[in-house]
Amino acid sequence: MYYQSNIFPGRGLLTPAVRFLLISTGIVFLAQLFGDSLTGGKVTLLFGLSWPGMRHLFLWQPVTYIFLHGGLLHILLNMLGLFFFGPDTERAIGTKRFLWLYFICGILGGLGWLLLTGRQTPFPCIGASGAIFGILGAFAALFPARPITLLLFFVIPVTMQARTLALALAIFSLLFMAGQAGNIAYAAHLAGGLTGYLYIVIFYNRPWPGRFAFRNLFNDLIWHWHRRKFKVISGAANRFEEENEAPTGDEVNEVLEKLSKRGINNLSARERDILKRASKTWRR
Repeated sequence: MYYQSNIFPGRGLLTPAVRFLLISTGIVFLAQLFGDSLTGGKVTLLFGLSWPGMRHLFLWQPVTYIFLHGGLLHILLNMLGLFFFGPDTERAIGTKRFLWLYFICGILGGLGWLLLTGRQTPFPCIGASGAIFGILGAFAALFPARPITLLLFFVIPVTMQARTLALALAIFSLLFMAGQAGNIAYAAHLAGGLTGYLYIVIFYNRPWPGRFAFRNLFNDLIWHWHRRKFKVISGAANRFEEENEAPTGDEVNEVLEKLSKRGINNLSARERDILKRASKTWRR
């Protein structure tokens, strides 16, 4: 259970990519039930992820397994995770990047399951858990201190920070993966969650798909180095603020548009300075 924040007033509860994934996953699940009832489970075998399928070059399986589920409770839990953690993540990084995040985490989560434990079971891997754990990992990277309330055993409320929850679930998945407990794909959970976290750490505020912007990193380091050399002269700060040129209307509008789409954490130091100077101008 996660209480949706109200920091985006006037916006719908669901974002476009989350709505699309919820609807499409539900439709595929119904088709899976209908197809398996007619073919004796062959739909799940054909579109679920497995070593035999990959050996037969069923290369669609790392994608299609994400939309299949093993029952009503399975799909309900996964879609609840998408419903609670998806919208804020999508608002922070944008719809296109969110879809990349979802499918990359799902695919790499499935491939992680194949490499770590997939050879030890004759059953295919199905479900969006790897992608959902990727969303949770990305959420923890974006909003590490955001409080999350869980209903433990659907009864006991437990509140913790997002990064604490992500770390606890990672340790939980690692321990159960090592013990090979049950038929849950803990390796997919672990691989998907780690992918989601690294996706934000490496590519957040970078064009995707693309390479790591070493030039931007170098410029940031130079800026922080020069900041150490700045000195504040008593009595001159107010004079400097008065003489500081106000930003143009186009600059302010561009920053406000980016702020509404990606959030304040996505603003650069220059864009934050524009907002600061604009606010001082308005107060005058």
